[in-house]
Amino acid sequence: MRRMETNETSAVPRDAIPDALSPARPGDARLLGPVGAAADACLRARALSDWAQGPMYDEAENAFRTHWDDDPRGGQGWGWQNEYWGKTMLCFAGAASYRRDPALAAWALDKAHAFVRAFQRPNGYLSTYANEDLLRRNPDGPDPRDNACFNVWGRKYTLWALVELHKATGDAECLAAAERMADHLAAQLGRLGLTLDRTGTWHGVSSMSILRPLLELYRLTGNANALALAKDAIRAFTADSGSPCAILHDALRPEPIAEWHPEPTFWAKAYEILSCLEGCADWYRLAGERGVLDAVLAYERHLVEEELNPMGSVGCFDHFVHSAHRVNGMTELCDVVHWIRLERELLLLTGDSARADRIEEAFLNAFLAGVWRDGRWGAHIVRSHGTRHLSAPPQVGMALHQCCPDNMMRAFFDYAGSQAARAADGALCVLLYTDGAVALGGDRVEVSGGYPWSDGPVVVRAECEKAGTVRLRVPRWSATVEIDGAAREPRDGWVEVAGRAGANAWSLRFDMSPRIVNWTGRNDDDIRDYVRSFMEYRNKTPEMAGLVREEAGVRVLSGPLVLAKGRLAGTSREETLFAATIRNQGWRASLHPAPRTAANAAVARPWTLLLERAGESRAIPVADFASVSNVDDPANWFSLWF
Repeated sequence: MRRMETNETSAVPRDAIPDALSPARPGDARLLGPVGAAADACLRARALSDWAQGPMYDEAENAFRTHWDDDPRGGQGWGWQNEYWGKTMLCFAGAASYRRDPALAAWALDKAHAFVRAFQRPNGYLSTYANEDLLRRNPDGPDPRDNACFNVWGRKYTLWALVELHKATGDAECLAAAERMADHLAAQLGRLGLTLDRTGTWHGVSSMSILRPLLELYRLTGNANALALAKDAIRAFTADSGSPCAILHDALRPEPIAEWHPEPTFWAKAYEILSCLEGCADWYRLAGERGVLDAVLAYERHLVEEELNPMGSVGCFDHFVHSAHRVNGMTELCDVVHWIRLERELLLLTGDSARADRIEEAFLNAFLAGVWRDGRWGAHIVRSHGTRHLSAPPQVGMALHQCCPDNMMRAFFDYAGSQAARAADGALCVLLYTDGAVALGGDRVEVSGGYPWSDGPVVVRAECEKAGTVRLRVPRWSATVEIDGAAREPRDGWVEVAGRAGANAWSLRFDMSPRIVNWTGRNDDDIRDYVRSFMEYRNKTPEMAGLVREEAGVRVLSGPLVLAKGRLAGTSREETLFAATIRNQGWRASLHPAPRTAANAAVARPWTLLLERAGESRAIPVADFASVSNVDDPANWFSLWF
């Protein structure tokens, strides 16, 4: 392990490993065009509205008064109301930075200060659980699943929000409160003779996801307890213990993730594991332990090979169960958010542009499909086909909160911050091509053109302080790229152009020809009850009954977009949900602009997908998956299967 260095004048540590790509600072990257409009709608609804700053915030704070989570009349000791204040404030902090909004920052700080003064105990404890030592439930019971407890999980989000409020505003009171939380947790575990992996749920996986905010706190303060807790998590992740929490040790196994556990629909929990992996990647940045990064990369390879679902995220309803082969695709929106976060960490650490491909595909398909158009609420489960996604139901006694909508806004900020970066050699790197603007030091980049919905070129403009190299990412699905009318061959996912001091502009055309991708489906019999339960969810989406899919199909993609049939694209219900698959039948695909009509007015861009073979042809109205499915309407129908 490389020794962690410190500044000469401070105990605050330096990272041992510099990033290969350094992104823009918060507030220096803005989303424009259709994605920017979606982000702005979400910000207006969930950060700037009277509803967000009134009833929504008040309910999250009130959970620290009611202590529902460990009340035997309510939470039975396994509630997680304590995550919502932290998630809500993480989004407020992010929104204040993204918008550079001093009024929003001042409002959030006033609320945070009052919250800490009202609810943080003198010993530093700050949680919705009245019994601060309730860290695991029924630990001696015969079934380890009885140990569900989210006390540390929720503290993670509260601590993280306090740290991010400090980073957004420089506020010392929030940072001091976060330090007191870390000091209390370390002392508490010592007093009780526990380690993080012996608390919480899934053998500590939920608790140990506190790793990432602990590392952020340590960077800011040099707090020894934050570092000790982080080391405790890494110890458990890497131990040859046979425990399901040994995710870094198990990452080196050859078997698929779903085969590591006897009951993957319980143990292989995507949201929590992805959260832990993000922290492990950041540990490598801080401490320089190459073995930790190698294990994270090995886990990522498992995810890419075994768990990429048809919507571009990972997992099947929040579990790793051979999701790359399931014909009934389901992804929890929180999983999408944290898959994007993990890939962003690895993109910055390694500079491998393939991770930008995966960020783009997850965001434009799985994520945007789950954000309702007014930005106020969204999906709990995004499905590959059906009548609607499963709208996020209020959870654990709350009326205005659920884990997925409370997480939504962060994905917009992470995506904005991934648009462009500075390479270690000084090159300016353009990573994402949806409309946006980024400032990196004295350089500015603006991308326009309506990608990926437009037929026109992507226009990249760069205002450079001095002459230097500009690297343009070429997605792996586009074998070549045309720049200013000349074909260029990418190398390792990049092409380089010379940027002169002052104004520059390049016109890019990628190969957006539709691609037919066979899906290697497997029989769902091994998790059939699980699939039917969440595909139909009879008490929430009764019209889904009978729509569980029995056979694999093909996906059709144009650039990063998963194409889909649906009512909003003008496709009939019969064609959308019941047409026979074209899998392995020799069809060729081409994509043609369709005129705007009343039937397809609600999608981002209508097309006609023309399928042809040996004198036969079929014309199918299509659009992108997100815009045919991001409405909570039982009369809607959609499918990405052809």
